[in-house]
Amino acid sequence: MLCPKCGFYSEREESVCPECGNILQHSSVAQAEGPQTIRQGKRAREAVMKGARTTTTVEETAGRRARRGEGERNGQMPRVADTRTSETAGEEAAGVYFTAENERRQQGRFADETADGAGLRRAGIPEDGAADGIERRRQELFEDETVEKIERKRRTYYDDDADEETAMRYLASHEGTAPRRMVNWMKFAIFGIVIMMVLVAGGWFFLKKTDAGQRFLARLGKDASSVAYWAVGDEKMNSGDVDGAIECFETARRKDAEEGVIDVDGLLELGSALEAADRADEAATLYEEIYTQTPSRTEAYVNHIRILQNSGRDEDLVKAGELMKLAYEKTGEKTFLTQRTDLLPAPPEVTPIAGYYETKRTLVLTSYQGFDVYYTFDENAELPAEGMKATPEGVMLDEGIYNLRAVAVDGGLVSDELKGTWKIIMPSPMTPRATLAPNTYKSRQTVKLKPGIDDERDTSIVIYYTIDGSIPDSDSPIFDGEPITLPTGWVTLNAYAVNRYRKLSNMLTVKYKIDVNPWPKTAFGEEDTIGKLTLLKTTQQEFSHNYGEGEAAGTVQLEGFDTECRRFNYPWGYVVMNLSKKVWVLAEVSFGGESGMTGPRETKVGDTEEAVVGQFKDMMQVASKSGNRGLYALESGASGKIWLQENGEKIIRYRYPVSNSWVQLEYLISTAGTVKNIDYKYIP
Repeated sequence: MLCPKCGFYSEREESVCPECGNILQHSSVAQAEGPQTIRQGKRAREAVMKGARTTTTVEETAGRRARRGEGERNGQMPRVADTRTSETAGEEAAGVYFTAENERRQQGRFADETADGAGLRRAGIPEDGAADGIERRRQELFEDETVEKIERKRRTYYDDDADEETAMRYLASHEGTAPRRMVNWMKFAIFGIVIMMVLVAGGWFFLKKTDAGQRFLARLGKDASSVAYWAVGDEKMNSGDVDGAIECFETARRKDAEEGVIDVDGLLELGSALEAADRADEAATLYEEIYTQTPSRTEAYVNHIRILQNSGRDEDLVKAGELMKLAYEKTGEKTFLTQRTDLLPAPPEVTPIAGYYETKRTLVLTSYQGFDVYYTFDENAELPAEGMKATPEGVMLDEGIYNLRAVAVDGGLVSDELKGTWKIIMPSPMTPRATLAPNTYKSRQTVKLKPGIDDERDTSIVIYYTIDGSIPDSDSPIFDGEPITLPTGWVTLNAYAVNRYRKLSNMLTVKYKIDVNPWPKTAFGEEDTIGKLTLLKTTQQEFSHNYGEGEAAGTVQLEGFDTECRRFNYPWGYVVMNLSKKVWVLAEVSFGGESGMTGPRETKVGDTEEAVVGQFKDMMQVASKSGNRGLYALESGASGKIWLQENGEKIIRYRYPVSNSWVQLEYLISTAGTVKNIDYKYIP
């Protein structure tokens, strides 16, 4: 489509000219012409825009027009008579021509032919005398189009409200020049914005995504990665700016901590910077943090040890030794162990060496360097503070197991611990043997004891035995080689062997039945009472009724009782009453002299020792070295035994169990061998 105002051609149909904004009108004639008209219009527009004259003369155009008119008269269109002059007719013909051409341009239907006479004939213009008018019309249209374009160009340089004089000056300055296209400043603005965005994006990418950009931000103290701050810190250290390097390192360390990252190499650089700034304590704390979090790195141990050694303080030297040991345990580097050996005293020496021994041993602890030695057998004790100082006399070890710990001390330096275990386990003797086999015998029998087979030549063996039914102990009779006479009834022979190390053998137990009359009497039991008195049942009122009120002697603490007890004295002895369920009952009665009271089984004050013992069970066991003699010991726990006192008197004591308690009967035998007092009591 061709715009009649500016000559702009568009291959599409438009209602408004894209170039000048002119409203386009569609021509039915142009629409009917078809593709040929489009081509003709396109060529005509090219001729107008270039300012070239058509190659077709006016005469030729008029001739074609006349021939076309004749054809029309012959059957197509009626011919109209042309009475105008050639010049006037040419101008009008040019107007009609260009009007028709513009219509065809608007419809996009030019044919592939030039603007020649055929076009004039189609426009109804005579060919003769029209060439000059067509040429002038073409020039006018060209000038009009040029002015319009210059005006649009002017508006790009001046405001739309510029005055006419300014516009005319502009037109005069551009008179005769070819039209130029208007500058699209919007495109320039958009292009500039795009360039600016590209530059901003590139700058952002450089600062945020490249190492160089991050280091640039770190140098400015802006938000950057920890890697950038570590690198900038190194730069500052190399340039001698220690404080600036520390500041950068601390920032990098803080950023790593926020992300849960540990940069050991960076932290070591920070430690070096702190040392360079005479902040050794802070550096030591940092090194401790490093090897605590990453125990396998040796650099932190080395640096911390150096700081401790350079301090010159004894306590720091001790810490350095401990740290060397820790470093060796964590890293396996033997250099730490060698360094520690050179720093600390050597561990003490001991003789005899740790091990198993069957005899007592004396340990002697020494330091070949002449340092003091402290030792302990307590695994929880702190050395040297809680240890004992070793002496040249040594330490005597008796039988047992001893775990020794010892250290050598040089001022504030403490050696590694000497540790060892000494087991002093003395050999035990074999079980002794009896010469009489266990059996039932119808006659009195004797028996001998002898050491076990392996101990027959050991003259240090001592055999303790009993035939009263009790377990032998150090207060039992010792077999001296004389035959042991067995009493009648059931007899149990028990025996132990003891060697020079006071070690006991296993116990020998042999049972015999000596079926010979008379059989031993029964043991003291529940039926044996004093008169009609029953412990914990006879009330104070009943006792007072039979024996008088007595003299109150206050409260007393009776063996085994938690409740209150009261004592009442009588001329012949005393009684103790216990409060049980709000009733005072008999807990103990002790009498002698002229009481008129008798003991169980008609025993009484003044009886001999043999008379009393003869009333109860007696297994005829001989007295021990201490003078004590066992009478009997039953499996129920009932027992009878004679105890020799320091003043030469004796006590015959009988007991039997009652509901987890005891009823006890005692006879006090004077040095003359007779009963001087009888005591009967309840023991919870």
